[in-house]
Amino acid sequence: MTYQVPDAPWIREAERDGYPTADAVVCPVCGANCETVYWSHTNWKEIIACNKCLREQDAYEWIEEQKGD
Repeated sequence: MTYQVPDAPWIREAERDGYPTADAVVCPVCGANCETVYWSHTNWKEIIACNKCLREQDAYEWIEEQKGD
């Protein structure tokens, strides 16, 4: 019987996104390497997400999904 230990999350991310360079930006929310960060509109010093944390969805589609629940 053999046991397979899963890779650590940073190894899977490096395989998926490539190894970070010295100037890579890391999201303080999720820890992923990212190209875009999003700031809170009420506090410009607070990062609330990055392009990997967020999922974009049409507002009307979201309303229809909420009605269906």
